[in-house]
Amino acid sequence: MGKRKVDLKYRLEINWSPEDSCYVVNVPELPGCVTHGDSPEHAVKMAEEAIDAYIESLKARKLPVPKPMSEKQFSGKIPLRIDPVLHRDLAIKANIQGLSLNRLIEQKLKKTG
Repeated sequence: MGKRKVDLKYRLEINWSPEDSCYVVNVPELPGCVTHGDSPEHAVKMAEEAIDAYIESLKARKLPVPKPMSEKQFSGKIPLRIDPVLHRDLAIKANIQGLSLNRLIEQKLKKTG
């Protein structure tokens, strides 16, 4: 295949499959977009072709093309609903540590990452 029609940066998950004796590639941002190759390099090439075909299929059916996560803009704000008791406990802990509730939650998320 020549130059890729769509130059998007989708995340690839490449894993060796002992059952199939090949490298299997999954494109998590494009549900069902899976392919394989004999080597990691071949698997990536096949994934590029699979992504192009997947996107062409979406366009042909007039469906939206998901934007790669790497190209999305994030504000740093997330609406979060939690149990009121947990909310209270975290607020108390943040106060004791001299932190804002947001900072405490951010630190905890970074640890579990």
